Amino acid sequence: MKKLVLATIIAVCGIAQAEGTYGSFTYDQKDKQNSTQTNYVYGLNIGQKLGDGLSAEVRMENERVEPGAGATQKQEGLMQAKLSKDFATGTIVTPYIAGAIGHKNKSTLDFNFWVAEVGAKVKVTDAINVRYGYRQRTAFDNTTTNSYDTNEHTVAVGYSLTKQDAVTLAVKRERGTSDYNTTGLYYTRSF
Repeated sequence: MKKLVLATIIAVCGIAQAEGTYGSFTYDQKDKQNSTQTNYVYGLNIGQKLGDGLSAEVRMENERVEPGAGATQKQEGLMQAKLSKDFATGTIVTPYIAGAIGHKNKSTLDFNFWVAEVGAKVKVTDAINVRYGYRQRTAFDNTTTNSYDTNEHTVAVGYSLTKQDAVTLAVKRERGTSDYNTTGLYYTRSF
């Protein structure tokens, strides 16, 4: 799995000079429900639009887990390779589907996971877009040891600062083996 994610990163970086390449810096604050725990997630996405609505993307993230109440801070990591497909409708609404595989590293275990996502993007104006997405994420070996079975609803509003620069504000509701309400702020640069 690690070799597959690494190969995808190298492939995307290798075409970084091609039109349709983008990179995003992301920040998410995940507030665990019924807990004092807050997670701070710093991420980097590198993607390539492949044509006909298809795109490939890799994601790397570092997550600082602050349990609160004097408990010890933990670090987690994630690597993920994702393919997505937009379906042009000739309207302001563009439905999409996506799938990903990845590797999660927690303080006590490592495991591989898969992701399935569906949603729609709405072009409100040339500068403003709104996206709704539903995501299911599950570990390949979803035992009680590495239970990683969640669904997430996301609403995001993006604003294009220039033709190449955009910022996005997102709110997410994750439920399942972990329950988080998340707020995210993202910056994307297209090349």
